Amino acid sequence: MLLDQLRARRPPLSRAEIKLQTDTLEAAIRTIQSEFAPNAGSNELDAEPRLPPRGELTGDSLAPLATGPNAPLRWLNRIAWVAAAIVFAAVVAGVYAFQVTRHSSRALPASKTETTNDRAGPRRTGAATSADGDLAPGVDGGSTDAEVPFFFRRQPVFYRTTHPVGTIIIDKQQHFLYLIQPNLVALRYGIGVGKPCADVAGLRHVSSKIEWPEWQPPAQMVEGKLASPGTMPGGPGNPFGARLIGFDDGSSRVHGTNAPKTIGNSVNSGCIRLVNDDVVDLYGRASMGARAIFGD
Repeated sequence: MLLDQLRARRPPLSRAEIKLQTDTLEAAIRTIQSEFAPNAGSNELDAEPRLPPRGELTGDSLAPLATGPNAPLRWLNRIAWVAAAIVFAAVVAGVYAFQVTRHSSRALPASKTETTNDRAGPRRTGAATSADGDLAPGVDGGSTDAEVPFFFRRQPVFYRTTHPVGTIIIDKQQHFLYLIQPNLVALRYGIGVGKPCADVAGLRHVSSKIEWPEWQPPAQMVEGKLASPGTMPGGPGNPFGARLIGFDDGSSRVHGTNAPKTIGNSVNSGCIRLVNDDVVDLYGRASMGARAIFGD
């Protein structure tokens, strides 16, 4: 079991450390052998057989050691020495493992969370306001897609279309937003689809772009005591997130979110939501007057 524990440690023992462990066990074995060597000062021990060299122990050679008046004492001494050797080796292995663990923990750099919040503010956590996983207004769930499945993260994909470069295509059923690029490529973003925009379809055009927009809770959220009445200023924790891109119908929009885990799902509030890092990226690429196609 000790060898298995030592093998399981990372990084593996060096040759010098393996030699140290081997020498320690060899010394313990030699000590045990010397304890049972003939002793000229004791008539009682002179008559006892000497422990055969290590590697030559057989059933016949061990038989005389198991008998005689001092057999129990000899076996107790032997067991004590073997136990001491095992304990010593375990202590050495434990100290080595502790040193490796401490060194590894010191060597790891502190983790950094990417953020595009250009307004400083504390990140807070809170319970979801509903079964769809949305967070309460004012609770900041972060700006990145670190916990979003890979296929909902921003990435270039092959996309064959006749729409011009710069067109925004929103696939509500698959929860993707595509920004058309040259050479049959599109930037794909994962989205969450709010119930107010679930039935929006057809052609729209970008008519407004707002950084850190204000948010006003819908009446049903106020009635359900999920939000306080009044206007919430823009900033971390605002349900509209870091950016808002409005369309010419006056009601549909693409915006950020304070709840990144809702990306890839249909939710009760908002319209087309992206994580804040993604909506900041889209905001910088989308042009005023750009076409937006809402799929069924």
